[in-house]
Amino acid sequence: MQRYLFFLSRFWRSGLAVWAALACMSSQAFSEAPELSARVAAGELAPVQRRLPDSPEVIHALPGARYGGSLRSALLASGDENGVLRFVAQGLTRWDTRFEHIQPNIAERWTVNRDATEYVFSLRHGLRWSDGVPFTADDVVFAVNEVIADRRLSGPPADRYQAAGETMRAEKIDTWQVRIRFAAGNRLLPEELAGPYGHHPVLYPRHYCTRFHAAYNPQADAEAKQAGLSGWMALFNRQCPAFAGRWSNPDKPTLDPWVISAGLGRGLTPVVLQRNPYFWQVDQRGRQLPYLDAIRFELFRDPTAILAAAMEGRLDLQIRHVSGVAARERLAALVASGSHVQMSLPDVNASAVGLYLNHTTVRDALRRLYADVRFKAALSQAFDRDAIARGVFRGEVTPWQVGPPRGHRFYNEKLASQFTRFDLAAANHSLDALGLTARDAQGFRLLPDGARLSLRAIVNSNAEQMIATLEMVRQDWAQAGIELVIEALDRAVASSRARANDYDISVDVVSGGIDPTYNPRAYLAQHPADSRQGLPWVRWYDSHGTEGLEPPPAMRQRLQWWDEWKAARSAAEADRLFQRILAIAAEELEVLGTVSSPAQTGIRARRLQGVPDQMPGAWIWPTPNPSLPQQYFFTD
Repeated sequence: MQRYLFFLSRFWRSGLAVWAALACMSSQAFSEAPELSARVAAGELAPVQRRLPDSPEVIHALPGARYGGSLRSALLASGDENGVLRFVAQGLTRWDTRFEHIQPNIAERWTVNRDATEYVFSLRHGLRWSDGVPFTADDVVFAVNEVIADRRLSGPPADRYQAAGETMRAEKIDTWQVRIRFAAGNRLLPEELAGPYGHHPVLYPRHYCTRFHAAYNPQADAEAKQAGLSGWMALFNRQCPAFAGRWSNPDKPTLDPWVISAGLGRGLTPVVLQRNPYFWQVDQRGRQLPYLDAIRFELFRDPTAILAAAMEGRLDLQIRHVSGVAARERLAALVASGSHVQMSLPDVNASAVGLYLNHTTVRDALRRLYADVRFKAALSQAFDRDAIARGVFRGEVTPWQVGPPRGHRFYNEKLASQFTRFDLAAANHSLDALGLTARDAQGFRLLPDGARLSLRAIVNSNAEQMIATLEMVRQDWAQAGIELVIEALDRAVASSRARANDYDISVDVVSGGIDPTYNPRAYLAQHPADSRQGLPWVRWYDSHGTEGLEPPPAMRQRLQWWDEWKAARSAAEADRLFQRILAIAAEELEVLGTVSSPAQTGIRARRLQGVPDQMPGAWIWPTPNPSLPQQYFFTD
């Protein structure tokens, strides 16, 4: 509670500072980028005062900030859409720069009742979509009630948008206020709305998206079929997409600092975003943000090409695909030249490489083994984490299972350290005790059904450190008579395989180190894409038992406690519940960690200012969005 009071006091002080800034600003005119002034003079745009909200948010930028320039970054051509999201996407709330507390964003304030079943969000008066149409409570009500809650459009609502088996509902109070209600408590909503997956309430401009919705346009179905689509729902999802498709439709209005002018889906053609003339933030001098004219994402087929472009100085800011130890060594010459600066981004994950054992695999014999902790303990003991730390991560990490770090209030010794010592003899003894004594001609153990004990691991083909780690695990496991088949796949293909439940192990970082309550996907089956210890369990949970596969008692208990955690009326009660969740996760050993996570690194051009040289390296934060790229600028 003291922590929350501290944050409240900080918020109050920052609110006074913003109020004072606005009071001083009220006597002066707002100003804008030269390109927008030219459009105003030509009669193409309304004056800046009419494009901004009544009280735009004030961002305190560095001295010397100036307009102009196009920032160059890079993405992979396939499966890398989140790189755009992490740079520009806006939600009702946002994280502060230190990843400590949530603060206003599109909503300028909110209130919540004692049991966290009702939130009232006050939107910024006069805020507009990028096409100039006002953004109001009607947009949020439409997004919540007509899109998020409609399973035909969105599937089972995500955990963040429901409670007690019911999807949240929105109610318009007035033009600028909206009430969101839950059937039971949902204390994490403001954090979820600030995260990368929580933007849905502000993703669907009502005036645009209703054109493709059958309830508002009786011709929507016929128009869809004329376009070669199955019906109006397919048309809606194409014209009003969320996330991956969000960056492919330049016609869809947005609230982001930049708007799509050249979208994804055109081969290796760059993705270009241009300044939003209706963006709702200004600096302390009343200048409308963003400073940068444009963001240009060059597309490459593989990370090697991105690294080469970075080494040649052709990228102004790059974190994705250049943050590994080996990449940092190859970028040393660029940094030494003085043209670029190396950035340090402390990682918040619980393990750099995690093996999510698929407890819902269709292979009956393997599913039974996964249900036995002795088998999972043997898998964990049968590979050398010290060797991985030295060979793959240059000694910058230590052996680690999963869980929050030492010193964290949720640190759990068993979760973090059990079965992390390389002990091949103990692993073999456990496997023998399980009856896995028969072997084939190559020395691999046989399952009770006579099939080889062979585990298929899917992994992103661009994740070099993960593949290198898996190769070391493969060699170690072979000594225990276990075959590991490494399937390095395009990220989109790997995601498709996961959704189809077609894998034995899925390999990814283990989230939930510094941020376990915000990102608990490895500890309980609540994330529809990434709780890969059992995605059918997640579907069962999200659909309230109508879809997917019912989890075993240990997971059902955690999911029940998770629901209670969301409805907890005090921080102490919530912490006790989450500690219980972690304790059972330790007992079940569903996700095997390897080593702790090293700091991520990146590079920025020295002439690019406003970029913190240290910021969290996190998906849930999501890097670099809360550092406010709209106030980045070039010095010349």
